Amino acid sequence: MKPQSTQPLGAILAQAKLVTPAQVEAALTEQTQQPQRRLGEILANNGWVKQQTADFFAERWNIILQQTQQGSPKSLGYYLREAGLLDEQQLKMILSEQEQGRLWLRVGALAVLKGWLNQTTVDFLLEHLYPEKAGDSPFIKPKQ
Repeated sequence: MKPQSTQPLGAILAQAKLVTPAQVEAALTEQTQQPQRRLGEILANNGWVKQQTADFFAERWNIILQQTQQGSPKSLGYYLREAGLLDEQQLKMILSEQEQGRLWLRVGALAVLKGWLNQTTVDFLLEHLYPEKAGDSPFIKPKQ
């Protein structure tokens, strides 16, 4: 799937299953009554998404998509942390478990397994940031 840089914020967040279409619709309705407010701010104020997540997708997503097309993207963990989808402690826990060889799963798979992320959200990020790896196994090879 090719990244679509023209998608509005609400569509991106809904496609990534970070908000529901009904929440986007309600926020857009609220925005018509208060046009000076940004959609991400309304979604965050209603508690539907973190402000950091809305800002990440509103302000940085298109730039990140362009950068990943031009070269090698950063790690999935980096983007999950930057978007506020995982915090530093959660990411350290996942990386520690991988390092100890307790669970041989990729970062996104472990985050889903722990209930911190939705599989659709991980799939969305993989399809857009790493299309060549989107269908890869969630398992990683154990370190020798």
